[in-house]
Amino acid sequence: MTLQALPGLGSVRFRRLVDHFGSPGAALQANATEFADLAGKRAAAARRRAVLAARADEMIAQCRASGIGLLVYGTPGYPSSLEALRGPPSVLFFVGRPELLHGRCVAVVGSRRATAYGRRIARRLGAHLAGTGSCVVSGMAMGIDAEAHRGALPGPTAAVLGSGVDVVSPPRNASLYRRILESGVIVSEYAPGVRAEPHHFPARNRIIAALATDVVIVEASNRSGALITADIALDLGREVHAVPGPIDRPTSAGTNRLIVDGAGVIVDTGPGDAFPGAEALPAEHDLRTLLLAVPPAPVTLEELARVTKIPVEDVATSVTVLEIRGYLTPTRDGRVMRTPGRRVTDPS
Repeated sequence: MTLQALPGLGSVRFRRLVDHFGSPGAALQANATEFADLAGKRAAAARRRAVLAARADEMIAQCRASGIGLLVYGTPGYPSSLEALRGPPSVLFFVGRPELLHGRCVAVVGSRRATAYGRRIARRLGAHLAGTGSCVVSGMAMGIDAEAHRGALPGPTAAVLGSGVDVVSPPRNASLYRRILESGVIVSEYAPGVRAEPHHFPARNRIIAALATDVVIVEASNRSGALITADIALDLGREVHAVPGPIDRPTSAGTNRLIVDGAGVIVDTGPGDAFPGAEALPAEHDLRTLLLAVPPAPVTLEELARVTKIPVEDVATSVTVLEIRGYLTPTRDGRVMRTPGRRVTDPS
């Protein structure tokens, strides 16, 4: 708590210090010059201020009194999935069951201004995923997020807030907040008492994307924050899925565009598993190499040849085999993309 409170020390530098010195405590006791090289001059100058340690003690005491737990980067219990982020939260505050963050998590997010269709699908998806044992992760916002949580309850669900975990945001979701506490977990990188601010939500979205193995966008306009979550998820190598919607509704413009760009299409909310377990990669080395080189978005054979350094005629032959086996799907413009909804793992 003392380390992350140093001026000019964001989550990226916090991670750099902990990775280098082994722990937050070791970083605080490190050589002044070495510390300054990694943390910056402002943080180095403030490191020995007793007031920072006193404030940290006070914050920890307040958390204990309120039943709020802390998960600290670089210590046991911190969700390993968040380590995929360049700047994971230095401290993650929580109330409820943090063990849910270590199991399979699927994010379901979307528009605050959801339609009746979107709300219904989000709730059904939440119920289906929780019924299969997945923890449903969302942001407890009005609309799609709230419905996904409601569908998951009383099963496992995790709400990631853009405020402190003791601040119900938005206030209209107070009853949902209490229900999540009964069987789920509420987390935030913001200290208790911190109110939600607009600039908190993009940072909140990166946590949602990192916690999940799959991210489902139910409804989103072309400028929706849910698309930020989708972009982050793709950058982290997560699978992104989208629910198709009417082409004349703004709330479906973003999700339909995701599908055009190669996102997996959700066409069922149960009883079958909408998110089948990952299948093994092809046994053949050349096919495996090519498949792993295919990005989430559609790609040309020439681009694949350039990335893999495989002759384009050999790429074309391998792509045909992968299409026959169901790993790849051709697009109308002659490119190929991963088959929507199908995930693979490398057995090696």
